[in-house]
Amino acid sequence: MKRYFNTYYLKSSLIITLFLSLPLYLIHFGIDNKALNSILIVIGIYFFYKADIKSYPLVGFFISIFWLWWIGLSFRYYGLSFIIPFVIIGIGLFYAIIFYLLTFLRSKILIILFFIFGFAFIKPFGFDWFRYDVLLPHTYFYIENKPISPAPLKIKIIHTKIPQDKKWDPNFVPNEINDNFKYINQAIENKYEVIVLPETAFPLPIDKYKEILKELQNLSKKITIITGGLSYQDNKYYNSTYLFQNGNFEIFNKHILVPFGEYIPIPCCKKLLNNIFFNGGDDYTPAPTFSTYKIKGITFLNAICYEVTNENLYKEKPKYIIAITNNAWFYPSIEETLQKLLVEFYSKKYKKYVYHSINY
Repeated sequence: MKRYFNTYYLKSSLIITLFLSLPLYLIHFGIDNKALNSILIVIGIYFFYKADIKSYPLVGFFISIFWLWWIGLSFRYYGLSFIIPFVIIGIGLFYAIIFYLLTFLRSKILIILFFIFGFAFIKPFGFDWFRYDVLLPHTYFYIENKPISPAPLKIKIIHTKIPQDKKWDPNFVPNEINDNFKYINQAIENKYEVIVLPETAFPLPIDKYKEILKELQNLSKKITIITGGLSYQDNKYYNSTYLFQNGNFEIFNKHILVPFGEYIPIPCCKKLLNNIFFNGGDDYTPAPTFSTYKIKGITFLNAICYEVTNENLYKEKPKYIIAITNNAWFYPSIEETLQKLLVEFYSKKYKKYVYHSINY
């Protein structure tokens, strides 16, 4: 293995990674120029092609870290910050192995094409955020489709900035609840028809808090309310969307759960890992399918956080999506930008219109 890790390969792989990753980071910091992005990608692909094929595992190692280093940040809130470096190295090694296996194709062109388009088919534990083609709509290498028009409703999208270490703090939860009602009443005053609050905007099982439930039902006679919250049904916890409309409410549960965040995807180690990492807590329970609901006769797809970056969601028939997200787990990082790029990419590809309410 030593032949894959000399100084020349290290430098060349870092240069390739720098040029191929710069567009993502420039977009993150508000510099989104199609000409610049196109030039950087062309230079990166040129160096990729000219590099010795033996350096490709290192390219996979570094570029996956540049794109996905933030994944381990959520462990900060479980008192497990020491795990973060191991998660980052593990990500790099996983993709280094894949790039090493790709070298057996013995064709640089095929490997580069796979890098740009092929990782859509490699989804470890269902995670498919390592997709370089999501940058293409921000270059001149993408043919823009005619955008879909928004739904004929006056919809208010709420974005909040609640740090994750306060999100579930019993001393802070009342402030969150009060703010939510303030947003709803302001939307009513401004004659909105619909208001959308982020994932777990109410950080509790709303269906078990009768006063909150009743107040939301009353307000829904004036405005349709969509909000995130937990629900507790059949002795199981769900990550849910609540739809309050005309004095009634419905609950729509999350279908695609976050691996190692909302469930342990390794059955044989589920109990052990839950005990180690999550104080013995149980996995959330997924809904069997994606959910839809109607507002004034218009059908919307429901998406909670991770679901809005899942390509299968966009293959569903309704053309409108209402998504709710909490990105505070990974703040500050490029996660929010990569999420946005994925949503833009899929919405363009499948001609969907996405309403997205986000915390951070």
